[in-house]
Amino acid sequence: MTGTTTTPRSTGSPLGRPFGSHLSAVGLANLADGVVQIGVPLLAVTLTRSPLLMGVLTAAVWLPWLVCGIPAGVLVDRWDRRRTMICSLLVRAALLGGVALLAWADLLTIGVLIVLALGYGVTEVFADLAAAAQVPALVGRDAGRLRRANSRLLAVQHFCNGFAGPPLAGILVALGAAWLVGTSALVAVAAVLALALGLRGRYAASRPEAESAGTRWAELTSGMRTLWAHPVLRPLALAAGLWNFASTAFSAVIILWMVGPESVGGLSPQLFSLVMVALPAGALLGSMVAGRLLRRWSEMSVLVVCWGLNGVLNLMPLLWPTAWGLAIFLLGVGPLGVVGNIVSGSIRPRMVQDHVLGRVGGASRVLVFGAMPLGALAGGQVAELFGIPVVLVGVASVMLLATLLVGATVPQSLVDAHELEPERAPVG
Repeated sequence: MTGTTTTPRSTGSPLGRPFGSHLSAVGLANLADGVVQIGVPLLAVTLTRSPLLMGVLTAAVWLPWLVCGIPAGVLVDRWDRRRTMICSLLVRAALLGGVALLAWADLLTIGVLIVLALGYGVTEVFADLAAAAQVPALVGRDAGRLRRANSRLLAVQHFCNGFAGPPLAGILVALGAAWLVGTSALVAVAAVLALALGLRGRYAASRPEAESAGTRWAELTSGMRTLWAHPVLRPLALAAGLWNFASTAFSAVIILWMVGPESVGGLSPQLFSLVMVALPAGALLGSMVAGRLLRRWSEMSVLVVCWGLNGVLNLMPLLWPTAWGLAIFLLGVGPLGVVGNIVSGSIRPRMVQDHVLGRVGGASRVLVFGAMPLGALAGGQVAELFGIPVVLVGVASVMLLATLLVGATVPQSLVDAHELEPERAPVG
């Protein structure tokens, strides 16, 4: 945000009203995400049982990160980040409203759902990059404050995306496709109102004069060059990309494995939606204990242990494909995932200057999220050729490989050596 303040804040001080408004908007946006992420695949399995098409649908959600991540990061650094979030959410609401009309007219097809996933993904790229880049402007760069802010953001995200979203999706799927996407459109509008009315002022990063005079190509590549040259951020991004490749391969096939009379699990869409609540239940636990864990052990030790245990737990749906097995799996990976995300999410803002934070974030997510459509397509294709069990074993193996990579290349001493000096926190 332009116009930084001069009053320092202690690590334990309140995060402020502006952050509270930001948190509300993020929560509402994630409620819509939770409904769409669970509801659209459940709609899709009523239109197709093809693992390949389900893989394409999952890939469509994440493909925009691969294509748009870098230019979106540059634009987020140029534009007002609050306005970027508002415009992205408005476009998302319009897209969902249009698909709701098609569903109401009984014109919904798997092709329409794939287009919806692509468009939704584009809005997510801009909204998420702007939201992440805005956090240091709201709370400062102190490691403790950033961890507390990320803990609250992740807790709200998991509650809205996972606790409230899936059961609501199950109810709305039963009511009809138009209800599902139409309700999501209204929630996106509510997120816009939370930002427009609750968070005032400009949130654009100041750009050095030397950088302003640079070429467009230099701007586009600066984020990836900064990321690739960084001894901490590069291996973290590569390992996270490998992890997410496996994670979306899992997501592409798990509904076919668990839902429907033809599946191994035999769950109904409503029961599957209800069981998915176990994920945010575990995630909320993780957000509550993360601070204690990080006060006792180093960040990277906690991250490696969480990733390793998470990888092993991904075998559970294969070994115990029941509602109880799925619930226990989700309860386990929830806290492990959120603690790992708190660690990784608090590292980048401490390593990168504010005026390039958006583009470095975009470059990072090209690697981290850009691997996800590839994983979804690979998971769908492998399942089509060799069966879903092969995919589930491969997922756990790749996750453990990613854990070994980050454990071997990013010790805590390296993180500490490359941390920037903390900036003073804003008042508010």
